[in-house]
Amino acid sequence: MDVTQRARILSGQVDDIARALVGDVWRQLPGYDEDRMELDDLASVVIPNITALLLAVAERRAPLQEELITAAELGERRAIQGVPIEAVVTSWHRAEREVLFRIATFGPPLLAEEHRHVARQLAMAIDGLTVASTEAYRRTRTEVAAHLEQIATDLVSRLTGAEPLDPVAIEDRARLVGVAVQEEHRALALRVVRDDDPHRMARAQRLVLDAIRPRLRSRTVVGSRGDLVVIVTPEVPGLTDILARVVQRSKHDNFVVGVGLPRPRFAEVAGSCREAIAALEVARRRPSGPAVVEFAAVAADVLLLENPLDSRQVIYSALGPILARPQLIETLATYLRCGLSTRATAAALDVHENTVTYRMRQITEALQVSGPADLVRADVLMALRARALGVFAPPL
Repeated sequence: MDVTQRARILSGQVDDIARALVGDVWRQLPGYDEDRMELDDLASVVIPNITALLLAVAERRAPLQEELITAAELGERRAIQGVPIEAVVTSWHRAEREVLFRIATFGPPLLAEEHRHVARQLAMAIDGLTVASTEAYRRTRTEVAAHLEQIATDLVSRLTGAEPLDPVAIEDRARLVGVAVQEEHRALALRVVRDDDPHRMARAQRLVLDAIRPRLRSRTVVGSRGDLVVIVTPEVPGLTDILARVVQRSKHDNFVVGVGLPRPRFAEVAGSCREAIAALEVARRRPSGPAVVEFAAVAADVLLLENPLDSRQVIYSALGPILARPQLIETLATYLRCGLSTRATAAALDVHENTVTYRMRQITEALQVSGPADLVRADVLMALRARALGVFAPPL
């Protein structure tokens, strides 16, 4: 029985060959598992390609165009299923070995020359089918990656928008792009301080992602809102410290980061997005403050910014009589910041101590308190904080 006869007979047993091959790759190759595909479905895709191999050997030819199309379809499916390309290539070589074994052991032993002929014929066929499969794989992965990135961008837009969200729909879309939705997540908001370089924001985004990705078990999603970049990331231990080091090493890019509070799972992370953006706005208004700002540390500032009418009323009530005198406002803020020390205040303002004493007397008289210590109260501190954040109220 010659090689051609063996190959033709085996083509009638292709279902058994395909199942044996599938069982082999299923157990051993990464990406071939029940989370990605069904065993019967996998076998149905493998069968026509095993048939193509056997016919190429039987007819002593290279794979036909229609057979290359079948191989390309296999590559497309593996790309969509997320099987690594190395596993796809390995599966083709295992198919080569399985078919060679079946031909060699079907009937009497092959002569040495016949064995070499079968091996050469199979290698040629496998090369053609593998090229068709891997080219289709790479093309599909590029298309899939672009589509998934668009889904991720749209997802962030929805999370940072004002419309009510359906948690189930949000998590379904997140799963599509590879997010582990059951894990704890939080949001980061990035903004460059100077936007004279159009590439500065892209560099800042890349630096942050490069710093946190090695510590992640799941993917991040990235999008934008106006001139901000918003990153939703699985929780990372020591995240704020990591971000602070990134910013410190990248002073020339001059960017700030707002950090939202973590949420137990992805469906709830819209609140963290709002917090990150709010914290970033506080950071933007405090150019001398830290470049990485956690929402928890500036929650009171956020309340002042998000309620400007109430903030202005606090300013009027606490500081109204001296609003027209910026010098007194500055002296009061410095005096309280310096722990009611006249000497420290004078040094900070670069004035004589008697000047500080005189101004503080004017302040206490205008605000109708008995002494400077009576100014250490919540409404005065909140009013000064609101003004420092840029919430201004005109004099009464």
